[in-house]
Amino acid sequence: MLGHEKGTCSGSDLYFSTPSAAATRMLFYMTACGYYFTNYDYLIERENNHNFLIFYISSGRLSVTSGGRTIVAEPGQVGFLDCHTPHEYHTIGHTEFWWLHLDGSNTRQFYDAVTERNGGFVFPSAAAQAVQQMIYEIVSACRTDQLPHEAKLSNMLYQILTTLLGSEDVSDNQNAQTGNIEAAVQYIKDHYSERISLEDIANYVNISQFHFARVFKKSCGYSPHEFLILTRINHAKHLLKTSALPIKVIAQMVGYQNITTFTNAFSNRVGLSPSAFRKYPI
Repeated sequence: MLGHEKGTCSGSDLYFSTPSAAATRMLFYMTACGYYFTNYDYLIERENNHNFLIFYISSGRLSVTSGGRTIVAEPGQVGFLDCHTPHEYHTIGHTEFWWLHLDGSNTRQFYDAVTERNGGFVFPSAAAQAVQQMIYEIVSACRTDQLPHEAKLSNMLYQILTTLLGSEDVSDNQNAQTGNIEAAVQYIKDHYSERISLEDIANYVNISQFHFARVFKKSCGYSPHEFLILTRINHAKHLLKTSALPIKVIAQMVGYQNITTFTNAFSNRVGLSPSAFRKYPI
C-alpha cells in the first residue's frame, strides 16, 4: 500500500504484519516494512518502538541518532537500530531507503554482535546489496499479498541477520587475515591435547598476540582461549560417551593435567560434570 507518513513522497510503500503469540515466543518476526522516497520533511522521533530496525540506503542520506551518538548513513550503507531506546532519524535532502522492523528470538544478541563488529549502528558492508535484496523480496511479497507464513518469514529474517553478522568488506589484507585465522583454527585442532598458549598460536601464524586475539574474536565470535577450551571439551564428550577410560585419563588426553581444572571447565560450559555427562542419555 502507498505510504503517507509526513515527508514521504509518491511511490513510497508501507506494510504492516502483526505476529501471532506463538511467533513472538519462538520466532523472528516482522512488524512493518517498506520502501520510502522522502524529502526534507521526513523525521522520526521515538522513545520506544519495541523492536529493531534494519535499513539500506539506496540514495541520499539519513541522519540517525541513538544513545547520544549521531551517524549519517550514506548510499550503499546498512543500518541496524535498537528502537527499544530513544532514537531519532531524519533525511538530509531527498532520500530513498528500504527498511523493516523486526524482533523476536535472539535478535538482541544479533544486534549486539553486529554493531560491535562494525563499530556502530550504521556501517558499510560487503553484504549490503544482499541485505537490500532480501528486504526487497519481503516488501515485494507484501505488495502482492503473498507474505509467507510465519515460520518461513522467520527464516528469511534470520538469513538477513546472519548475513549482517558474517559481513566484512573484503581486501587483500582481510583475505590474509582470514587465511591466518583458518591456519590458527587448524593448529588448535591439531594440538589441543598439548600444553599450548596464546603465544604459541600467535607465533605459528606470525602475528602479535594482541592483534591475533582481536582478529580471531572478530572472525570467530570468541577468543582463541575459549575456542581451545571448547575444542577440548568436544573431544572429551566423545571419549566420555565412546570409551570406558577414567575421567582423569580423558582429562590428560584433551590437554588438562589437573582433573579439577578439567572438571570445572567442562561443568561450566556443559552444565553437567564429566561423570554426569557420561551417564546422561544423548
